[in-house]
Parts: sequence; C-alpha cells; structure tokens
Amino acid sequence: MKPGGVLRSLAVLWMAVVPLSSPAGEPAASGVVRGVVAEGACAISGMSAEQSQLIALQKARASAIEQATGVKVASSTLVRDGVVAVDLIRTYSRGFLIGEKVEWLPLAQYQDSPERPPIPEYRVRITADIAIPGRQGASLGLSAKLNKKTFRSGERVRVEMTVEREARFALFNFTADDRVVMVLPHPQEKENLVEPGKPLTLPPEGSRIELVMETLPGHDRDVEALFVAAVDPGRDVDFRKVFGSGTPLSLTAFFERYSDIAPHADEIILPYAVEREE
Repeated sequence: MKPGGVLRSLAVLWMAVVPLSSPAGEPAASGVVRGVVAEGACAISGMSAEQSQLIALQKARASAIEQATGVKVASSTLVRDGVVAVDLIRTYSRGFLIGEKVEWLPLAQYQDSPERPPIPEYRVRITADIAIPGRQGASLGLSAKLNKKTFRSGERVRVEMTVEREARFALFNFTADDRVVMVLPHPQEKENLVEPGKPLTLPPEGSRIELVMETLPGHDRDVEALFVAAVDPGRDVDFRKVFGSGTPLSLTAFFERYSDIAPHADEIILPYAVEREE
C-alpha cells in the first residue's frame, strides 16, 4: 500500500448554484441527483502542481456533494492548512460520486492582499452525478479507528474495527493519486468475517501482509484515507469479485459499484496524513 494525498495548501473554493433535491439546510432523500455543477480552485503554494490540481478537484467534488445533499456551504473558503484535505475526504461519505465530467478552466492568479505577490491558481468545473446513501435494514454497529492519525514513511498502519452484528468487511485505500484500491480481502488474506463484540485488527495478527506507509514520489506530506465497509454475511456480496484485489479504480468507478452495496452496508472513512522521513 502506498499512501499519498494533499500537502499544506492555500486554496479557494467557488460554488456554482444549482437546484437542490430538497430545501437548503435539509438532507436530501436517498437517490441520485444528476447534473450538479460545482467549481473548485487551488493556488500553488508549498505544493506541487499535481497536488494543487487534485485539491482543486476535491474541493469541487465536496461542493457538488454538499449541494446534492442539501447542506449549506459558504460561497468561498480560504484555507492555509492541510486540514482541508481531511475535510474534503470526509464529504465522500455524505454522497457518492458516481459520475463526473471534468473541465479544466484557464490558469488564473490568486492574490489575497496587495502586499503579497500573486501565485498561479488551478481552476476546475465539474458536472457530477451524486448518489445519496440511504440505509435499508438495521445497522451492523460498525466502528473503526486507526492506530495513529499521522504516520512517518515506513511505519505500519493498523485499523481496529468492531461490529455489533456479524459482518463481512472490506478495507479500501483512497490514494493521493486519486484512486481507490481494495486492500482487504487479499489473495494472501482472504478471510473477511468479523464476529460481534470482538475487536479485530487489520491486517489480522499473524497476517502475511503488512500495510506500510509511504508518500508518493517527490511528496513531503500526503493526506488520504482508509475506507472500512461491512455487510451482513447473508447478503450476496463478494467484495473480491466486485472490486478486484489491488486493482486501482477511479473514484467514480468505485462509488458506482459501491452504491449498489451501500443500502445494506455500514461504512467509515478514516483520513490520515503520512510524512516523508527526513
């Protein structure tokens, strides 16, 4: 597993106004909201061009999700801290991005005061289809946590999960290069049953695989997430067949597949940072 993500940044978000599926401030009902238009922008400050592009795209996605779910967002947001990446990733659990058309706008400049020189700014507009999750049936009582929130390159990550009802689980990695990869189950770790009330560490004790943190090449600090999903064993869900072990998927391809499972699943997003060893 090779984590990555978003560096410290100076970022600005603009939100396009589109009709909501429910009154502003109220959560939308489950279903799909199509054709949501949103824009995002990120100035290149203390990060690479590719990281600036990704955070601009993530901000546009977050805006689209917030619009589709009826959550009020500010018309602009100025951020000078990497915490923004964690907040953006967390919005992925509010609504699932199942379709996305991306249009990169001409490069602009951003200047927050006359005393500071302008800096290049990437701008993007997306038209998105958002599936709004709606649970059918009783919750499995899933909870999960990481052994740390910030890792150094080379450190091992552990996830501790518990459920209140027996469940089958899967563990996914939202990577810094904008992909989603299923980590568990794995060809060398096929068992994915968790018993109620018994904490389970992932990877399990004695496992033949390890989850080792690394920044992407050329990155000093990255932010990404692990996504834990659990379903009732009685459901005909084969995570390996649906997602493919170790097969990178685009965010939309992942959520398009997961949205069919989501009504019967519990999920938790666990964002984290990884820093390059000096």
